[in-house]
Amino acid sequence: MIRSLARSLLVLVIFIPVAAALPLAALSLCRTPGGAMFLFWCGPWSCCFYVLIYSTLSAVPWREGGQAVRQHREARGGLLVASAWATCWMFGALFASYGAELILIFFTRRFTLLPIATYSPVMFCWLWRRIHG
Repeated sequence: MIRSLARSLLVLVIFIPVAAALPLAALSLCRTPGGAMFLFWCGPWSCCFYVLIYSTLSAVPWREGGQAVRQHREARGGLLVASAWATCWMFGALFASYGAELILIFFTRRFTLLPIATYSPVMFCWLWRRIHG
């Protein structure tokens, strides 16, 4: 059990900084074939990380404090329902990001636009939250 926990923590220690820094590096990575391939395979995981964070934070009134967050979540089904919705947003962003990348590559063949396609689900999540509150 300790080994499993250590492995999970190691993955998190490696994944979070890479996922957080990848959007900035994506602009220069898409200029080379190897970098574009790395962005194609790893970029959607970074995108789903950002969508998970944004969908979780934008769904609750976190600026009003912990009590407001607990009341908001309890009124909408509790933490389990909130976690289920965040997970749906995350996996939806992962699949949508891969889909947007495939559409871009097959129809335009312009690898310089790959970061826009990769991170388009983050913009969709932002627009959804703006429209639907």
